Amino acid sequence: MGGEHSRRRPTLPSAHILAMHVQQLEIGAFTLTTGAYKWTKLKRIAKVVSQVHAFQEAAYSYSPDRELQAYLRRRIARLATSDIHLLAADSDANFQQSSERRTRRIQDTLRRIVAVTRRGLRARWGTTAKAKPHSSEG
Repeated sequence: MGGEHSRRRPTLPSAHILAMHVQQLEIGAFTLTTGAYKWTKLKRIAKVVSQVHAFQEAAYSYSPDRELQAYLRRRIARLATSDIHLLAADSDANFQQSSERRTRRIQDTLRRIVAVTRRGLRARWGTTAKAKPHSSEG
């Protein structure tokens, strides 16, 4: 890292989310009281770091959804000066009910992202097995 500030393409999921996951995995010691390394912990961290690299290498050819961007900007501007505690208490303010068409479009986009990512990961690691669901282990 040493002062390196190169700008990388955005990733899906966001590299910040994966970095927070690595940070959570790093909590606690890397060795046992006997001095032996916790290899399971190190493997989990390496796996997440590898995913970050894979996601950064993937090129996404999706065009911007201007309508969705405008909607999000309006919501951010509207809620920017609001009291977060009041927003949390008001369930209607948290999420406005999306139209069925918009919801379906977002779900379709997420499915395409997952498919492209899986194809990229399979091509990178030469695997044909389906991706395993994330475990809830920490």
